[in-house]
Amino acid sequence: MEVSDSSPNGDSLLCHEADLNAPAPLLFRQLRVAPDTGILFHVAGDTRFTPADPKRQQQVNVDAALNVIRGFRRHVGRVVHVSTAYVAGDRTGLIREDDLDCGQGFHNSYERSKYEAEKALTALCRELSVPLVIVRPAIIINDRRTGRASTFTHLNALVEVISRLQDYYGIPDGQVVSRKIRLLADPRARPNLAAVDSIIPPLLEIAQAPDSPGRTFHLCHPRPQSNAEIVDLICDAFQVKGKLELEFVNRVEKPVSRTEEMIVRSLKVYAPYLNSRSEFDLANARAAVPDYDSHFSTLDVPFIRKVIEFQRAHRK
Repeated sequence: MEVSDSSPNGDSLLCHEADLNAPAPLLFRQLRVAPDTGILFHVAGDTRFTPADPKRQQQVNVDAALNVIRGFRRHVGRVVHVSTAYVAGDRTGLIREDDLDCGQGFHNSYERSKYEAEKALTALCRELSVPLVIVRPAIIINDRRTGRASTFTHLNALVEVISRLQDYYGIPDGQVVSRKIRLLADPRARPNLAAVDSIIPPLLEIAQAPDSPGRTFHLCHPRPQSNAEIVDLICDAFQVKGKLELEFVNRVEKPVSRTEEMIVRSLKVYAPYLNSRSEFDLANARAAVPDYDSHFSTLDVPFIRKVIEFQRAHRK
């Protein structure tokens, strides 16, 4: 399938449907791309933390990416590979943009596959003399204008916890089940949440900057808010602020209420990110995009309300 559309600057955007796991020559024939010097953005990937088949995820995130480069190597001016800031794995402290292999461990197969993809793509592009730009977004969350999200992430999980409790107990906004609930999270930790519309303009600037090839750029929020601030905003958006006493703990001791059990289960896979003690260096990003910080805003109650409304409208 091929679809043509026009972008605001008059360029043509071609959309294709193809099997990225196909051999490179077959993949390229499927896409029917004419020789040019454009920019190839590689954003495809399996983002699940706990896939049913980790080997399949490895194939999608590593092997398929290599196939794409091989197929397009003579038809693009540069490749922009969208990775993740969490190739840093379990490292803490300052994570520099040029860091990759630092002996880190990984929280899940997704992190490991993106780390291996970066290594493999860097080696292949060097071998084929293909200019490569690597960008590493943080946790991409909902659009600020609409509350829309194409994938379910950390902020959605926090919002969904309260929504599920409402459904389970049959209560509306403004009411609570328990006066006191323990939350397995570090209140001072600052998960790096970046609204999808805030990272697109810097991404496009970086992609087109003359000196970007051969460099890596973090696309992270420069002023991430703490868990305590985020949870407070969510409670305010659900109109339960002041009615609910949340205690942040590093372990939920027994006895555990049904409410606490549901929260622990819902947030389990997100715990490493909610409790992250990493700080992402932005030197390269700020050098390429002088007004980088201005693209990011803090979370607020109106935005959380948009997220809630979007999730309610799209729940199965």
